[in-house]
Parts: sequence; C-alpha cells; structure tokens
Amino acid sequence: MKNRYLYVTLLALLALSTQAQNQTGAKPRLVVNITIDQLRNGYPALFDDGYVCEQGFYPYRQIDLSSAISSVMTGTSPFYHTITADKWLDRNTLQTVAATANDIAVSTLSDELKLATKGVGKVGSVAADQVTAELAAGHQMDCVAWNEDGKKDWNAINLTDRALRLLIQEKLGRDTIPDLLYLTYGAKDSNKSDDPSLNQALIKLVCEIERLVGFRRTLYVLTSTGYTEENTDECAKYNIPTGVFYTNRTANLLNMYLGALWGQGQYIEGSYRNQLYLNRRLFEQKRISLTDATVKSKEFLLQMSGVKRVDIHLFEPHIGDLVVELNPGWQMQNDDTHEQTPVKKSLAYFPIIFYGANIPAERVQTPVSIERIAPTIAKAIRIRAPNACVATPIF
Repeated sequence: MKNRYLYVTLLALLALSTQAQNQTGAKPRLVVNITIDQLRNGYPALFDDGYVCEQGFYPYRQIDLSSAISSVMTGTSPFYHTITADKWLDRNTLQTVAATANDIAVSTLSDELKLATKGVGKVGSVAADQVTAELAAGHQMDCVAWNEDGKKDWNAINLTDRALRLLIQEKLGRDTIPDLLYLTYGAKDSNKSDDPSLNQALIKLVCEIERLVGFRRTLYVLTSTGYTEENTDECAKYNIPTGVFYTNRTANLLNMYLGALWGQGQYIEGSYRNQLYLNRRLFEQKRISLTDATVKSKEFLLQMSGVKRVDIHLFEPHIGDLVVELNPGWQMQNDDTHEQTPVKKSLAYFPIIFYGANIPAERVQTPVSIERIAPTIAKAIRIRAPNACVATPIF
C-alpha cells in the first residue's frame, strides 16, 4: 500500500514538473521589441492570442518619443536614465542638441545582454531615422538601420522589410544565445491599430521570423510611446479652452521681473520650448541663492495665462532649471524662431503585449507601468535587469 501511494506521488510530481517545463520552456533565442509611436488603446489583431496588458502607462509626465523609448529599454524613468526629451539645450553652448545613446546614464537591456553573454548576444535596431534607431539599441549595438535615403514613402512595410534583411544578414536568433531586435514604427509611418499597412507589415514580420527562427523561439513585445499630439484647431472648433504660450516672451518678461527685484542683468541664460535656464554665475556674483531665484521665478510664472504648474530641476542634466507645464489644449510658440511645439498629452491607456515563446493568452485589466517591460524580458532570456530598474517582472 505504501508503495502504491509512493508511486502515485511520484507520478503527480512528474506531472507537475512536466507542466512547469511546458510553461517556462527554453529561453527565447530572439526578442523582437516593437514600439509604435502614439499607438492608442487598440492593438493589431495579430496579437489577440498574446498576454495583453490593456492599461499600460508611463510613470512620468511630458512624454515624447526619445524619453519613452529610453524608459522602455532601461526599465526606469528619465530621472535616472536622463533622456528627458528628443532635444534639450546644451548649457555650455546654449544650442539645442539631440538625444543620443551616449546620453543614457544607466544600463539598458542591450548592455545587460552583452555583459551576460560576454558580447556574443547580438543587438539590432531599425527605425525611420538614425537617432531613434540608435537610441533604442542603447550603448551596445551590432547593427542599426534607418531610412538613409530619406524616402518620402517610407512606411511600416519598408521598415519591416529592412528589419528582415538585417535579421538575415546578422543571423539573429540562429543559435541558443539570445539576440535583441528593436523596431520603432513612427507616428508618420502608421499610428493606428487597424491601419492595413501596419497590420500587413506585422503579419509579414511574424511569418518570416517564424520561418527563420521559430515562433516558440521568439518573444515579441509590443507597446506604445504613450502620448498623442493634440489638434488644438479641433479644440477651438468646439469651444474647448485653448491658447498659446509664447516661450520667448515669457523668458523676457521673467528676466525683466528679476531685474526689477535685483538690478539689471541677464538672469535667464536661455530657453527652449517649455524650459528656462537660469544664469547661475550671475546669481552667484550677486550673492542671490538659487533657492530664492527659483521661488521668485516660479511665483511669477504661475501668474501667466495657461500655466498650470512649474517644476524645479536644479542640477539635473538634459533639462532646464524651470519646466513649465501648460493647461491641456494649450500650445507653445516661439516668436523669434517661429517654432510651434506640438501639444502632447498622455494617453489614458495603451497596450503592453507579450506574444510567442509559449506565453499563454491572457487579458490583464490592472494598470501596468512600462518600467516592468525590461525586467520581464530580462527574466525571459535569463539575464540581469538594467541597473536602474527596480520594477518587478510582469510574469
């Protein structure tokens, strides 16, 4: 009788072990990370059978393409990875500079893959432009591709074809050591979940990778940049409150105000979009504390029409000392350069999808931060998560 119970117990343990192996399986040979700029609450039907988190969100305000991509790849916010925007003002030259992979202040998934595999695991990235492609790949990249000849008809199909050529040339996913492939579909390429071009491109991508690598050996991760560019003309059409915030005028008025308080001088060293840079040397010469300067500046700015809040970012890289947040519907304009900055607003929710690699289909209604994407991928391919990431894997 004891032997019979022992036999049944062993069978049960074996069944549980087999089930666990089937659930986890071998680690993916290829991770395809797909980011679709401004993708909203829908998602391509191809991924219906995936693990779908329907309410993704970014844990910070004022999202754009570069900050969003960097947050996904590092598993943390701009406070740590320091990619605060597509561009910012260089304090030394007072000229705008574009974000680059070298500006990322922490490790990325690509870095951790290189560390874990002693450089053998490959990293590839494809996007419409070079800056986005390189930023997605991070500090360590083997191959990047973009629309080098500036084709006006570049779209989701072109991007997918280029990614497949890169995959074949570099033999990504062909051995047991994981590789990473990043694809960034721009808003101008396709930003609708039901767009036939996007759906056709993704179907072709998955089918070809299944043929070359294998569906079970590939982990697909798809998400959005989490914002949308608002059409303020439409707001005005339906009497929705809107207005224009003039960045250069505001900087000049603030400089005059501070001059009235502490004597003439160039107190505002520079401005870029919604950011103001204080002349720290002048405040030091006049023995005015930066605390007093920021408090007085904030009090003044909050009285301006359209200003909702003012954040202080002293000594943080790649961002102004004072950052103005406008009311919804308001746009920014610079009279000197005639630059109009599109109004970006955070999406209420957007999908985070994991597909392939024996991942069971499931719908998750609980809000999920994009910070959890990187540790989930890291766990799947059995490497360490990026060094500034403290979020837990989704599964």
